[in-house]
Formats: sequence, structure tokens, C-alpha cells
Amino acid sequence: MATKAHHRFVQRIETYNNDLELCDLLVRQFLAMPNSNTTVAALLSSTPQRHAHLGRTTNTKKSREVLGNHLKTTIHGSFIKDIFEDFSAFLSDTMTRAAMKGIDPDRFIGNVKIEIHVADLLKTGNWDDAVKMISDALFRKLENERNTRDLITKASIRLDLQLNAATLDAAMPYLDARHMLVHQDGKADDKYRRDYVAVPLRNNKIMLDDAFVVEARRTVMELAAHFDQCVIQANLVRPQDMHGGR
Repeated sequence: MATKAHHRFVQRIETYNNDLELCDLLVRQFLAMPNSNTTVAALLSSTPQRHAHLGRTTNTKKSREVLGNHLKTTIHGSFIKDIFEDFSAFLSDTMTRAAMKGIDPDRFIGNVKIEIHVADLLKTGNWDDAVKMISDALFRKLENERNTRDLITKASIRLDLQLNAATLDAAMPYLDARHMLVHQDGKADDKYRRDYVAVPLRNNKIMLDDAFVVEARRTVMELAAHFDQCVIQANLVRPQDMHGGR
């Protein structure tokens, strides 16, 4: 039993799984190809005119390793960024749907100051759209604090949920990795290194290897599923917002 928001999140991860597996298979085959006196472009039945850089790269084991491993690292980095964005979207949607179900307005807004023009609110035309506008504004305000743990914690407080601390802790190294990738090209700052000493680094950069991606997927999916079940158990989901509901 899951909400539509969680079902959408899981489907997005399944799409990324296909990307990750396809990349892994292609890179494995690429690395296993024989050396030659030609270029990588020629090895792959292309020409310098169509693929200029590969047309200048000699087909050696070393060059294939550099190209293949860089491609995998790029795909892995994209996955970490995307899973963060999709988890945030899941969280925002969950808060909005819970507000539509009906929760304590004082608890939901708390001490956060948000600005919404009355005219814009009236233009929504119905209660659900008005609630969505308010909830979206609240979520953006919480996001602006740029602290992912605080964002998740404050979201749970506004919905009066009791999250399992261990489940949240397990996912945090991977959710916080997104900030390192976006703003520091993957280089871990002092705080990240102190908070997540078990995360492997190479030249102070997060190692975006298969193991890191596997753990990111597992722990963030477990956190999303846990958050979803807490919302359901708290009776904060309308029937139409459940997966399979009308």
C-alpha cells in the first residue's frame, strides 16, 4: 500500500535503474574490446567527421578505461542529483496532499513567514489549488535554508510524524552528496567529511562508484517508503491520493 506520490518516485527510480544498468553493460563491453592502431571512433564504426574527439583518440586499453570510467562516473553523478530532486518532489507533493486531507494549520505553517498575494490565491479557483499554492510556498521557504536534514525533519514535524532516526541517518550521506556535486564538483568539504567519515573519497572527491550508487538507491528509497508509511498511518492521505485510488 503506497500513495501516488511514492509510486511516482519509485517509477522514476526504476527508469534510472535502466540507465545505470545499460551504462554498465556498454562500458563493460567497451573496455573488453581489442586494442588496435586505429582510433576509438573507428573501433566503434564511426568517423572523425561525426565524432571528432574520439577520432583523435587512439584505441588503447588505457584510453578506453579513461573514457568508459568517466562515462560511468558522469552517469552516477547524474543519478545522485536526480534522486535528490525526485525525493524532494515526493516530499513536497506529500506535504501538499496531507494539507488537502486536513491538518492543523498552525502546526503545518509553524513560524515560517510566507508571502502570497490575495489576488493570486483567489485566482486558483478552488480549495485544493489554494492549499497547493500555500504548501508549495512553504516548501520553497524550507528548501531555501539549504539543509536537507532540516528540510526532512521540519516536513515531518509539520505533519506530526515520528521518523525513524536510523533510516534518516542512513540516507543523509547520499542526499547531501548532491550539494557537493552541484556546487563543488564532487569535492567533499570539511563538514561533509566530518559528518560522513565512512564515505570513500579519492583526492577529497566523493567516489561515485557502483557501491556508492547502490547504497544511495537503497537508503533513499527506504527513507521515502518509511516517510510514506508514516503519512498513511497518520491518516493524512485522501482515498484519491492512494496508488490505485480514483
